[in-house]
This record gives sequence, structure tokens and C-alpha cells, in this order.
Amino acid sequence: MGQSYSLPEKTGPSPFTRSGEPPVKLNQTTDKPQHRVNDVMSLQLHMADERQRMAGLSPAEREWRMKWLKDQHLHPDEPIHVDAIHRQLNPVRMLYRRPWDLFYTKVLVKRLGPYYGLAFRQMVPKLIIGFLTIQFVYYQWKYQAKNWEAYSGLTTFVENPIRDKKKIEEEYPGLYAKAMYNDKQYDYHDRTYQQRLTHRDVGEPNRKY
Repeated sequence: MGQSYSLPEKTGPSPFTRSGEPPVKLNQTTDKPQHRVNDVMSLQLHMADERQRMAGLSPAEREWRMKWLKDQHLHPDEPIHVDAIHRQLNPVRMLYRRPWDLFYTKVLVKRLGPYYGLAFRQMVPKLIIGFLTIQFVYYQWKYQAKNWEAYSGLTTFVENPIRDKKKIEEEYPGLYAKAMYNDKQYDYHDRTYQQRLTHRDVGEPNRKY
């Protein structure tokens, strides 16, 4: 810009612009900050543009710019960990979080640092809880299924889980009909009542008494 630039005439009282006019207001349609130079959330205002700073700043603009630059220098102790912010008031939550919190403060922070230690602290317990939940559901589905002896449990409807039906019939005639449920034989779902062990022929016992 250099010699071809001329300072505009002062037409307003605003100390944040060269002309004195207030900064242009944006028609913001969302609550999310737009992070633009003349955005309301930006404390740099128009002075974020290097070309405008090279053109010349007023004393008020220079003071504003100097304050903004000094604000970028944080204290050596920052970020400061405030225990009152992270303190939990729920006694039940404090009880089940206590082991992992101690493991985080005593081991993870010293070995992995605050960033990776916090990531480990947040992710690993959730993965363990998810794994145990899947194992519990699988156990209930496989070993605690709903049948004629139990009202509670999971019900699974399978069309034909046996693929070697022909081979089973050849080696063990009649076993497939005894083991599998035939829904065409009854007008209702008997919950494996017809396959109960008391009616299953297991042959003569091998005991001598």
C-alpha cells in the first residue's frame, strides 16, 4: 500500500476503526462462532489483517493490539488443574470411579502424561464395560433362553439351524424329529415342551444296579 494509501476522514467516535465508524455487524444465523476477522467473537477486530496494520494504526488501535498480544502469553503454570471443578458430589459415582481415578493420578499421568493418560482413563473402562455387557447378553441368550420351564429369558426363532439333516437321519434315524421343534404339528408355540428330557429315549442304563 505504502505511498498510495491515504488516511480516511474521521466520521465517527469509534476507536476501533480508522474512519471512526463501528465495525460491520454480521447477520449471524447460528450460535456457532464464525471466527472471521470482523466477527463479534474476534477480539482482534480488523487489526488481524497484516495489510491494515501496515497501513497505520491509531493510538487506541495500537493500545488494543498491544493488550491482545500480551493476552496470548499465558502463565507458566497454566493449564492449572482445579480440583473443585472435577470433584464429584455423587457418592455412588465417586465409589465406582475411585479405583480408576487413583490409577490415573498415580500411574497414568506419570507414565503417559496428562493427555494420553486421560484418553486411557476415559476409553479403557468404557471398553471393559462394553465387553462385559456383550458377554452377559451372550450368556443369557445361550444358557438362559426362555422355555417351558422359565418365563423370563430371550427367545430365538431359527428356521433350520441343522445343515447336515440328511447325514443325521442316516446315522441316527429319528433323532432329528426328537431334537427339533416342529411348528406344523401344533397350533401354538410350546416353548420346547415336547422336547423335554423326561420323554426322551436315551436307551437302557449302563448301571448294573
